[in-house]
Amino acid sequence: MYVVHDGDIIYKETYGTANKQRIYVKPPDQTNVVVYEEEKDRKVINFIARVFLPQGYPDSVSRDYTNYQIWDTAQAFCSTITGILATQEVLRGVGVGDNTATPLAATITWVIKDGCGHLGKIYFAYSRGTHLDAYSKKWRLYADTLNDAAMCIEIALPAFKNYTTVILCISTVMKAIVGVAGGATRVAMTQHHAIRSNLADVSAKDAAQETAVNLIASLAALLIITVFGSSLTIFAIMMVFHIIFNYMAVRSVCLRTLNVPRYLQIIDTYLREEIIAKPCLVNRDEPVITWSIRRNYLDRNLCGFQITIGDSMKSLVKKNPKAVSLNRIKEVYNAKDYMIYPCLKTRTIYIFLRHSATSEDILCAYFQSVLLGVIICAINKYDLPIYKSSKVASKPFAQVCEIFQKAEWSRQVREDLCECPTTAFKFNASIEVMEFLNKIVEKEWLKIKPGLEQVGWDLKKNLLIIEEWRITNVKVAKQPARQQDGSGGHTTRNFPSFNLRELSKSNNTIIDEDESKTYMIEVDNKIVTESRHIVTEDRRASTSQEQ
Repeated sequence: MYVVHDGDIIYKETYGTANKQRIYVKPPDQTNVVVYEEEKDRKVINFIARVFLPQGYPDSVSRDYTNYQIWDTAQAFCSTITGILATQEVLRGVGVGDNTATPLAATITWVIKDGCGHLGKIYFAYSRGTHLDAYSKKWRLYADTLNDAAMCIEIALPAFKNYTTVILCISTVMKAIVGVAGGATRVAMTQHHAIRSNLADVSAKDAAQETAVNLIASLAALLIITVFGSSLTIFAIMMVFHIIFNYMAVRSVCLRTLNVPRYLQIIDTYLREEIIAKPCLVNRDEPVITWSIRRNYLDRNLCGFQITIGDSMKSLVKKNPKAVSLNRIKEVYNAKDYMIYPCLKTRTIYIFLRHSATSEDILCAYFQSVLLGVIICAINKYDLPIYKSSKVASKPFAQVCEIFQKAEWSRQVREDLCECPTTAFKFNASIEVMEFLNKIVEKEWLKIKPGLEQVGWDLKKNLLIIEEWRITNVKVAKQPARQQDGSGGHTTRNFPSFNLRELSKSNNTIIDEDESKTYMIEVDNKIVTESRHIVTEDRRASTSQEQ
């Protein structure tokens, strides 16, 4: 308790970072409490902060909010100036100031370009919508770069008046993509910055900041046009600064959810140094340009394979239709909520998920897939830096790879080796290796999961690209015997069924006589009753002979 003059301080309150405080004092000569209000001489600054910053700033936003907003404000200023300079050339291109141009022609051109922009928005949202969350940094940078490219095309419009409509359509489609990508990634960034469930407040203040910046930049652009006219030099300088400021903005963001580049970097660091990398260090080194130029560069560089999650088994069965390999894999992952199947022909590792798979299961499956890819490369003596480098040769996983490389039981000759004998991958991992890897991952994940949470990673959700196919639980049981009804005839329960002999005809395989029976499928422990029963030709023939 502090003493002020002749009274005692009972409570003291502060209002955020506005330098406002209230002191509740009990004077010695009375029983009532007296309130003293203090506010430092920063009324203008406090008012500006309340207008443009979220309530409770900086405690109500993430730590990287300030740096990101500084760079984002700078890029918005440059973008507005270049946009106004480009708009001047667009208006000149459609005929503003030209006595020979008609309003109808300008209107038609404007309508056509807007229509192309709408189609561009729809197609881009369809083709890349799921990638905008996972790679928000990359698409944030790409959107603004594409916007600059569109404005460069518009600047050149007066020089190609005969192709005005075509050029405007191209630039409008590019700007439509910018609108979708920029708007979606802005939401992703705002969601990251809002840590007090104040998404709307952060978004509103961000819009207020951008509006103020656009107003100031518009006045600056009018001054530039008045003094210098349509200066290409100023346009080029602003465009260069715009790209640089955008790059600095996305680099300043420290996202705590795992996407493919960030997760691969964590796995790489863990296998090399046996530590869990912190979010800010991973975000600092996250590639935002090279990742999309070479789509499979990161995963193939680390484990030698491309990893896909949640894809359909149909794409795999087309390459290897033999059921024996799928059955072996099924037994290995019987207790898991996922299945991992390596396809050496395409150098792809498929992760098939069950309906019960959680975000943690998906992250664990991805980690196990990376280890399996590295082991397969080691078995085939395909050198990878993760186990071949002298710096990691003494690490536990590198030693495991070396043991598997020398052991004969760890490899299994590919079934389709005769189709591609020149391939570098002639051996697949044996079932014993996969079962042993299951045990390794179960132990390691008990260390990795709490380690990731401890350093600040959010495991409740992930940003890995995941398709929507899921494995359902299927049981195969023999069909029950026929039951006799009251009329003396025989009735059969109408189960969905298949016949091994019929399947063998299509696969050119030989089935033993005692295996040529009709079976029914029981799905998810519930027997499906409405389906057609398949009767084999042999049974039909025997029935006709009896009659």
